[in-house]
Amino acid sequence: MSDSPTASPFTLRLLKTWEEFLAAEELQRIVWQMPDWRDAVPANFMIAAQKCGGMALGAFDPQGQLIGLAFSFIGLDEHGGPRTLRHHSHMLAVLPEYRAQKLGAQLKFKQREIALAQGIELVTWTYDPLLALNANLNLVRLGAIARRYYPNAYGEMTDGLNAGLASDRFEVEWWLNAPRVEHCATGNPARASWDALVRAGAQEIFDITWDAKNLPHIQREHERRAPTALMEIPIDLGAVKQDSLELAQEWRARTRHCLERAFANGYAAIDFVITQSDARPRATYVLSREPLDLGIKRT
Repeated sequence: MSDSPTASPFTLRLLKTWEEFLAAEELQRIVWQMPDWRDAVPANFMIAAQKCGGMALGAFDPQGQLIGLAFSFIGLDEHGGPRTLRHHSHMLAVLPEYRAQKLGAQLKFKQREIALAQGIELVTWTYDPLLALNANLNLVRLGAIARRYYPNAYGEMTDGLNAGLASDRFEVEWWLNAPRVEHCATGNPARASWDALVRAGAQEIFDITWDAKNLPHIQREHERRAPTALMEIPIDLGAVKQDSLELAQEWRARTRHCLERAFANGYAAIDFVITQSDARPRATYVLSREPLDLGIKRT
């Protein structure tokens, strides 16, 4: 089944009523396990942003209950070159019991459809680069890229998913007319092979070992020399964090240092690979210095 919105059994549309915006507040609290309201985007702000061209895009089940949310606002991208109008997608949330339905990707492609109708070619957002499932959604299923790294982007966070680690983030660039994005929107995305990348000359940055609890440790880091590099991350950061917060913090520090240097040297995170090795799931970013076809059509 395609991830495009036309394949969705759910209703995807902009929120309309005050009650729907209040439901969007509550959905945020559930998904991020927020202990209070301080991290939730309030209903009145979502309404104001949507009136100015932003999107509070909801996914509704057949009974009309809100089960997913993608919220974005209009902004400017000023990182090199002319200013570019963009949507900044501040959050994507799906209730846990619906995550197997590919609703996250469906909401994003509906967001793409609306943005293109507005004449906007770029959507950006942030995510924790140590979250493998998010990386797979963003870089593989959506065809986005990342080449900006923000250490501790949101300061200390208190929700159940983020507490205990510095809130480092990738800023994702989703160039809506890029050939890879268009392919992802119309069919199943191409998936790279870890072994094939290595055979083609990709360099593995980290040597990884596993302890008795099957937790990954960085044993050694290699200097990047090849045009394509592979930077491995834990397949399940939550499991690492639950067993050893100190080890999770080490992964944060080591990958921060590696990625900041890579991006400063012209690499971009263009893909993500999940594979099985010795009966163990593993995950890696694909970093490349090759020119990018962003499919920009503005004049």
